[in-house]
Amino acid sequence: MFNLSTKEVVSSIEKTPLVNLNGLVYQEYRNFFGNNFNLDIRNKKNFEKLENQTELNRVKLSNDDIDLKKIKIFFMNTQVTKALEKKFKTNLRFESVDIWMDNKGYKLAPHTDNAGIKLALQIYLSNVNKGTGLYDDKGNSIYTFPFKFNSGYALYNNEHSHHGVEEIVDNGRISLYARYS
Repeated sequence: MFNLSTKEVVSSIEKTPLVNLNGLVYQEYRNFFGNNFNLDIRNKKNFEKLENQTELNRVKLSNDDIDLKKIKIFFMNTQVTKALEKKFKTNLRFESVDIWMDNKGYKLAPHTDNAGIKLALQIYLSNVNKGTGLYDDKGNSIYTFPFKFNSGYALYNNEHSHHGVEEIVDNGRISLYARYS
């Protein structure tokens, strides 16, 4: 069981500065869910391949999982959405959330998300692995988020929001990925 606090998450969003690096707009979170958050999914058995990434070493927690259902309801919360809207100065609508496990050999070249995603929020649910990297328009690395439990980022999707993951060397890079349109 785990605790999700709307108050803690809204506070994280409100207190975290918005960064704009030549159009690359993001927030970097630490302790996103607050001190009482604890979710360990490593022992769950209900993982499946992602529809568009079947050739990659990434699996997602099944939509039937009770913890994932609770997380989806949480990110649909109007207070969370409104805090993100205010910070990023845009209208948002919750679309979906997944919990991913990336294993040894997984990598994703610098890319921008599809145009249907206006804002993506990724929170890491494990430790000691490679975080998501940000890249300039020419593919040069700008910054890599530290991969630490309960930390992560929100990234505004535009022509400058190039991000990716260098090859994973250890199994178990687990993260939550919420999408807003």
